[in-house]
Amino acid sequence: MSAGHGHGHEHRVVITQASPPCPYLPELHGPDGDPVVRARDRAVRKVFWVTMVLNFLVAAAKGVYSVRSGSVTLSADAFHSVLDGSANVLALVGMHLSTKPASAAHPYGRRKIELLAAVGIGVLIAVSLLEVASAAWSSLRGQRPAPDIGWTGFAVVLASMGINFLVSRYEAAQGRALKSPLLAADAHHTQSDIYASGAVLLSFIGAQRGLWWADGVCGLIVVLMVGRVAWDVFRENVPSLLDVAVLDPTTVREIGATIEGVCGIHRVRSRGTQWAVELDLHMQVAADMKVEDAHTIGNRVEAELRAKLPQLTDVVVHIEPVDSHGAATGDPHGDHSKNP
Repeated sequence: MSAGHGHGHEHRVVITQASPPCPYLPELHGPDGDPVVRARDRAVRKVFWVTMVLNFLVAAAKGVYSVRSGSVTLSADAFHSVLDGSANVLALVGMHLSTKPASAAHPYGRRKIELLAAVGIGVLIAVSLLEVASAAWSSLRGQRPAPDIGWTGFAVVLASMGINFLVSRYEAAQGRALKSPLLAADAHHTQSDIYASGAVLLSFIGAQRGLWWADGVCGLIVVLMVGRVAWDVFRENVPSLLDVAVLDPTTVREIGATIEGVCGIHRVRSRGTQWAVELDLHMQVAADMKVEDAHTIGNRVEAELRAKLPQLTDVVVHIEPVDSHGAATGDPHGDHSKNP
C-alpha cells in the first residue's frame, strides 16, 4: 500500500506484507517543482552566463597575443581558456536538461544530467592535456622558434590571471551557496587556468633571458597542473553517478529512533547528490499496530528526517511488523535491525 500527501516532495509509505490493491496512486512530485529549487537553478545559470562571457574574452586576448609572439605555452593556455568557455556552454545545456520535471518514465527527475555535464568538463580538461603535451614536446625538440615576448604579453597574462581568480572565487562561492556540483567542477577548471598562466609568465621570463627550453618545460608544467584538476573533477562527481551512498545509515537510524513507536530502522539506502538526496528505509513497528497508526509514525519519521536533513528530496518508508522479540513477522531470516 502506498500513500502520499502534498508537501511538494514525494513521500511513500510501503507496508511490506500482502495487502489489497489501493485505488489511490500518489501524484508524482519532484524537487524540480519546488519554487526554491527553481530559483536555485536560475541562479546557477546566471553564474554560468557571466563566466562564459569572461572566459571567452580571456581566451581571445591570449589567442591573439600567442599568434603574434609564437609562444607555445600561451597558445596552449589560450586553448585551455577556450575550454573554460566551452565548459560553460556545456553546463548551460546540462542545466537546461537536468531541470526538466519528473515524469512516469523518470520518477526521480533528470538531475544526474548535471553530474554528467560536470564529468564532461573533466573530459574536456583531459583532452586539453594532449594539446599542451604535444606543443611542449615540439618546443623541446627545437622544432619551433623561440617566442618573441614583449611587455604587452605580461600585461595580457596578468590581466587574465586576475579575471580568472575573480571568476573561480565567484563560482566556488556560488557553488557552495547553491550546492551545485557543476559550479564546483567549473570553478576547479577556471582555477587551473590561473596556474597555467603562472607557468606562461615563467616561460616569458625564460624567453627574455634566452632560455630556449623554457617554453617547452613550462608547457609540461601546465600538463601536470591541468591533470590534477581533471582528477579532482572525476573524483568528486563519478561516485554520485555510480549511486554511492550519500548519507550515513547510522545517522538516519539515530534520527528515526527518536520517534515514539519505532522499534528499529534498517536497510537504509541513499543516493543522489549532496544537495538532492533520495532515501529509502525499513521502519519496524509492533505487529499488533494498526495500519493507520503505522502510517502516522512513518509520516513523523519522514518529517523528522527532513527537518534534520534538509537535502532530502524523496523519502520512502517501508513499514515492517515485528514481534515482541524484534523478529520480523513472517520473515524466515529473522531480525535484520542491525543491517544497514
